[in-house]
Amino acid sequence: MGRRKHASRFSLLALAGSALAANEKLAGQFKIIGDAGVGAMLTIQATPNTVFIIDKTQKNALQIAGHSAWATAYDLRTNTIRPMDIATNTFCAAGVILGNGTILHAGGDIASQYPMDGIPDGTIDGRRRVRLLNPCDDGKCEWTDDPNLQMNSPRWYPTLEVLEDGSAIIMGGSLKGAYVNPEDNPTYEYYPSRGADRHMNLLQGTYPLNLYPLAWLLPDSRLFVQSDYKAINFDHVNNVEQYLPDIPHSFRVYPASASHWLTPLTAENNYTHTINFCGGVSLTKDQLVGSRTDIPILDVLSIPADDSCTAIRPLDAKPEWIDFDPLPEGRVMGSTIILPDLTILVINGARYGTAGYGERGNATWMTAGASYAESPTLTPIIYDPKRPKGKRWHSEGLSASTIPRMYHSTAILLNDGSIFVSGSNPNADVVPLEDRYGTEYRVERFYPPYFTGARRPQPKGLPDNLSYGGKPFTIELSKEDLFGDSKNVKTIMVTYVRPGYSTHAINFSQRAIKLQWNHTTLDNGGVRLLVQQLPSPTIFAPGPALLHVVVAGIPSEGKFVMAGNGKLGQQTVSPLVLPIPNVQDPASDSGSTRPVSNSNGTTSGGSDDSGSGGGSGGGGEDKSAAVSIRASSAVLAAVGLLTTIFTLF
Repeated sequence: MGRRKHASRFSLLALAGSALAANEKLAGQFKIIGDAGVGAMLTIQATPNTVFIIDKTQKNALQIAGHSAWATAYDLRTNTIRPMDIATNTFCAAGVILGNGTILHAGGDIASQYPMDGIPDGTIDGRRRVRLLNPCDDGKCEWTDDPNLQMNSPRWYPTLEVLEDGSAIIMGGSLKGAYVNPEDNPTYEYYPSRGADRHMNLLQGTYPLNLYPLAWLLPDSRLFVQSDYKAINFDHVNNVEQYLPDIPHSFRVYPASASHWLTPLTAENNYTHTINFCGGVSLTKDQLVGSRTDIPILDVLSIPADDSCTAIRPLDAKPEWIDFDPLPEGRVMGSTIILPDLTILVINGARYGTAGYGERGNATWMTAGASYAESPTLTPIIYDPKRPKGKRWHSEGLSASTIPRMYHSTAILLNDGSIFVSGSNPNADVVPLEDRYGTEYRVERFYPPYFTGARRPQPKGLPDNLSYGGKPFTIELSKEDLFGDSKNVKTIMVTYVRPGYSTHAINFSQRAIKLQWNHTTLDNGGVRLLVQQLPSPTIFAPGPALLHVVVAGIPSEGKFVMAGNGKLGQQTVSPLVLPIPNVQDPASDSGSTRPVSNSNGTTSGGSDDSGSGGGSGGGGEDKSAAVSIRASSAVLAAVGLLTTIFTLF
């Protein structure tokens, strides 16, 4: 009965979603726009009009090739879906977009329910499988799920991160599924393959709370990796682990599933990598599972989520964890989204418990339905570093969703700046929505505060690709793009955001950078921007990301722009040529001067040192020492690292 209701309401939701006006005032609202057709356990957008959705193997009503569909392509223009055929179980896999634009999806589990729909046992084991998709908007692309595409070893809950050559490192995971890691795989490998698995001490030492270890590429080509309470800088090429101080307050990886993000990279913060964590669960391994891995040993529904926030700069001379504004309330499984204005959105999640599910109806498992989490957090929150310390998290003007989004929910930034919110299924198979925390197929869009109903900037000349170093590129904005006020030139930001691959409150490879610019005033009242290229592939790895121009806090629609040469392999890095300021404005009838650029290439008044959208974007504010970025650009291009002096908060 539950599945029949799901199917019957689909067309009505699609019509409602497609009728939304482009400039409708939607700030802070949720809109139900359609159905995903499958459980949206993993979601990614890589083309302007399509979101690709992947489920685990379960008995969805939607069919393809004689079995339940476990993947769909969601058309953002019509809010309709196309089933896609994936033959293997993608339960708790992971993915990224490679440097050539191909979507890589790796790992999974044995069948959740087997044999399913007449498919024999063993044919849908996805633990070693590598799946590839060359994304499209024309409805013709399909996943390659080929038995010949295999990893070296089985990986359930692995982590993926894109490297500076556009390839991916694949870390950790388990040989089979349970609540936490029951059978460890403390190794790493690469796609494309570089040979046999290599051992990783961090993962062995943090077993069993080492599933989905959290990782970011650093400017010196190492990785920052966090697992259980441990953290390292990891030289994966030479297999050298530099241990950092333990993370305070809580463990943050699955199943605590804390919110986390890399501070947006800017010239003002000298592209310093600051890693931020908020929420999680204040339990140790012994308190949570003891010697077991199949179930928690305490009533996790009575355990409140942690509200602490802490950050680290792993490449500091003496890295340390520094707390900043706590969350308004504790939260686990909150998906973290870097918005085009470089504020930070946290959406979905719960106030009590952890990720995962147990056995529905079995009182000894201490679940809510089957969920190990309870009390869903329905209202998003935003971290705005322009605000005073202690008041940077807020939910002003943000409405609550009507749909609980907990385990197996997802959220991603779309190219128009809205958020695609989907999924939630803390169950082994499809469960009707009438049951507590049943299978959720409905899709929402959430509209951040910049959806004011105002005209969006419409920049002309956005490039198709960005290089590493080289000469600046040109963008033009009209007088209308400046909202008729030349003073709004001072508010312009050019931001480049990679939304990442969303699953389990992680957006793999998500990061953002603000590009420096200067401008010329045009006779028609508009401006021509001269915008820098990317500093280096270790600061922003190759592959597509969204280029936005933000004016007075309102972002343009993003364009997917390729970073690098669009190929896997070593990228060409040239000296970074920054925009040179012009002092006099010959186009001005009054003979006034143009705004003069600061040493970081931004226009006077166009940024501040308070950690605003043009500043840190998280982990407190950065007040950088005076540095000539021009003098340092060759260093950035060569090694992707600029050492400077910082005053925190």
